Amino acid sequence: MGWSSIDIFWVYIFKCAIRVFYFFESFSWERTRAKVTGRVVLNPDWGCSSVRLHYRFISNGHSIKSQDVIPFCMLWHSKTYAESFTHNLPRIIRVNPKNPQQTRFFERDQ
Repeated sequence: MGWSSIDIFWVYIFKCAIRVFYFFESFSWERTRAKVTGRVVLNPDWGCSSVRLHYRFISNGHSIKSQDVIPFCMLWHSKTYAESFTHNLPRIIRVNPKNPQQTRFFERDQ
Protein backbone atom coordinates (compact mmCIF):
# COMPACT_ATOMS: atom_id res chain seq x y z
CA MET A 1 0.00 0.00 0.00
CA GLY A 2 1.47 3.34 -0.99
CA TRP A 3 1.00 6.52 0.94
CA SER A 4 0.02 9.71 -0.84
CA SER A 5 1.33 13.07 0.33
CA ILE A 6 -2.03 14.01 1.82
CA ASP A 7 -2.16 10.73 3.80
CA ILE A 8 1.29 11.38 5.24
CA PHE A 9 0.23 14.90 6.18
CA TRP A 10 -2.91 13.72 8.01
CA VAL A 11 -1.03 11.03 9.92
CA TYR A 12 1.56 13.65 10.91
CA ILE A 13 -1.23 15.99 12.11
CA PHE A 14 -2.77 13.14 14.12
CA LYS A 15 0.57 12.27 15.78
CA CYS A 16 1.19 15.95 16.55
CA ALA A 17 -2.26 16.22 18.13
CA ILE A 18 -1.34 13.32 20.42
CA ARG A 19 1.92 15.11 21.31
CA VAL A 20 -0.07 18.26 22.18
CA PHE A 21 -2.21 16.16 24.52
CA TYR A 22 0.99 14.72 26.09
CA PHE A 23 2.39 18.25 26.45
CA PHE A 24 -0.58 19.44 28.51
CA GLU A 25 -0.88 16.15 30.40
CA SER A 26 2.74 16.42 31.56
CA PHE A 27 2.77 20.18 32.13
CA SER A 28 2.90 19.89 35.94
CA TRP A 29 5.32 16.94 36.00
CA GLU A 30 8.78 17.32 37.51
CA ARG A 31 11.59 18.51 35.24
CA THR A 32 14.95 16.79 35.48
CA ARG A 33 18.18 16.51 33.53
CA ALA A 34 18.70 13.40 31.44
CA LYS A 35 21.61 12.30 29.28
CA VAL A 36 20.84 11.24 25.73
CA THR A 37 22.05 7.66 25.25
CA GLY A 38 20.81 7.09 21.73
CA ARG A 39 18.55 8.18 18.92
CA VAL A 40 16.92 6.20 16.15
CA VAL A 41 15.19 7.45 13.04
CA LEU A 42 12.13 5.28 12.54
CA ASN A 43 11.25 4.60 8.93
CA PRO A 44 7.91 5.98 7.90
CA ASP A 45 5.28 3.81 9.49
CA TRP A 46 1.73 4.98 9.51
CA GLY A 47 2.73 7.52 6.90
CA CYS A 48 5.38 9.67 8.56
CA SER A 49 8.80 9.21 10.10
CA SER A 50 9.70 9.63 13.76
CA VAL A 51 12.74 9.94 15.98
CA ARG A 52 12.97 7.71 19.04
CA LEU A 53 15.12 9.46 21.64
CA HIS A 54 16.67 7.29 24.36
CA TYR A 55 17.92 8.84 27.59
CA ARG A 56 18.96 8.02 31.14
CA PHE A 57 18.26 10.01 34.30
CA ILE A 58 18.51 9.68 38.07
CA SER A 59 15.32 9.48 40.14
CA ASN A 60 15.36 8.82 43.88
CA GLY A 61 18.94 7.56 43.63
CA HIS A 62 18.15 5.08 40.86
CA SER A 63 19.32 5.26 37.26
CA ILE A 64 16.32 4.98 34.93
CA LYS A 65 16.32 4.48 31.18
CA SER A 66 13.44 5.87 29.16
CA GLN A 67 12.53 7.08 25.68
CA ASP A 68 10.15 9.28 23.75
CA VAL A 69 9.05 9.39 20.12
CA ILE A 70 8.86 12.65 18.17
CA PRO A 71 6.96 12.63 14.83
CA PHE A 72 8.13 14.37 11.66
CA CYS A 73 6.43 14.90 8.34
CA MET A 74 9.54 14.38 6.21
CA LEU A 75 12.21 11.70 6.58
CA TRP A 76 15.07 14.13 5.90
CA HIS A 77 13.85 16.41 8.70
CA SER A 78 13.78 13.55 11.20
CA LYS A 79 17.34 12.54 10.20
CA THR A 80 18.59 16.10 10.66
CA TYR A 81 16.88 16.35 14.05
CA ALA A 82 18.30 13.02 15.24
CA GLU A 83 21.83 14.06 14.22
CA SER A 84 21.55 17.14 16.45
CA PHE A 85 21.67 14.91 19.55
CA THR A 86 25.13 13.76 20.53
CA HIS A 87 25.80 10.94 23.00
CA ASN A 88 25.53 12.00 26.66
CA LEU A 89 24.09 15.39 25.72
CA PRO A 90 22.20 16.66 28.79
CA ARG A 91 18.57 17.58 28.15
CA ILE A 92 15.54 18.47 30.27
CA ILE A 93 12.73 15.90 30.38
CA ARG A 94 9.42 15.72 32.21
CA VAL A 95 9.00 12.87 34.67
CA ASN A 96 5.69 11.65 36.03
CA PRO A 97 6.08 11.90 39.84
CA LYS A 98 3.74 8.93 40.35
CA ASN A 99 5.53 6.74 37.77
CA PRO A 100 9.15 7.75 36.98
CA GLN A 101 9.18 5.33 34.03
CA GLN A 102 6.73 7.62 32.24
CA THR A 103 8.62 10.54 30.73
CA ARG A 104 8.21 13.12 27.97
CA PHE A 105 10.74 15.14 26.01
CA PHE A 106 9.76 18.51 24.55
CA GLU A 107 11.98 20.94 22.73
CA ARG A 108 10.22 23.82 24.52
CA ASP A 109 11.67 22.70 27.86
CA GLN A 110 15.27 23.14 26.70
